[in-house]
Amino acid sequence: MTAQGIALSEDHGEAVQYVSPLQVPPLLPRRRYGRQYRLDVLSPASVRAFERCPEAWRRHYLLGERERLNLAMLRGTVVGDALAHFFQGRINNEPLSRSDVDDLVLSLFKQKLREAVIGSDDDPDQVRSQCRAGVADYLDELAPSVDPISVERKASFRFTKDQEWRFVCYFDLECDEEIPDLKFGENRVGTARAMKDLQATAYAYLRWAERRPARFVFHSGLWDRPETGPRWEVVPAPRKIGHFRGFEQRVARVARMIAHLDATEPGPWPLSSEWGFWCAPREGTSGCPHWDRCPVGGADPTIEPSAA
Repeated sequence: MTAQGIALSEDHGEAVQYVSPLQVPPLLPRRRYGRQYRLDVLSPASVRAFERCPEAWRRHYLLGERERLNLAMLRGTVVGDALAHFFQGRINNEPLSRSDVDDLVLSLFKQKLREAVIGSDDDPDQVRSQCRAGVADYLDELAPSVDPISVERKASFRFTKDQEWRFVCYFDLECDEEIPDLKFGENRVGTARAMKDLQATAYAYLRWAERRPARFVFHSGLWDRPETGPRWEVVPAPRKIGHFRGFEQRVARVARMIAHLDATEPGPWPLSSEWGFWCAPREGTSGCPHWDRCPVGGADPTIEPSAA
């Protein structure tokens, strides 16, 4: 099966095809901060962010407004990083003991906690315990069945030979025939989310583009162990060629819209739809981190964005 309409990933030395019927801009906008380099990548996260709210995307990716790490985000980061070290040790034939992994969790948690915003209702001790238990249960429940070939491998593609930006993914974990992605959250990844998740489509697409198709699955873990059953479950997210064609169109459309808005809108870009639940003040993991500086939020709409 030939991956038409894309430039194959160059990370594996494949012959590159430039046969895309899709129109994409050769350049993405320049950043408005630092040295003002042009953006040179899109990713699953940035495409989702633009689709939710172009103005929030502009504030994050062009103006450099950053979101502080919170404890909910910290859980996933610590668990994912600890297990990445564990699997990299297995790949290198330098396996880590359970004690080593637990020490690593504690070290990562201490480091990340310094960077995090802690709310009045947050309990760092509880979160640390959840991270330790989550990693320990993963080592028992899912790790024995995983045969990794890479950790955090970069994969990318572009549509045309004159395109100076790329779509980029980093595989959390990669096996010969499967691409597991770890999600550690308050709730399990459900079937509905798995079937529409952009990250799942993008990762499966990249492996398909490299002519090494693989199944994408979520390794979904819960902060609190359920009363019955395992903490971690495998949630499949199967993809077909139709998903990949739709994915190509989606990325190309977002790139065109970004370039168009950059050329035509010197001020704020379009805002989120009125029914978007994320268009609200930031509270915990809900709402928008740019709300306080956005014209629709707490900012004075008479003030120019560059002076806000």
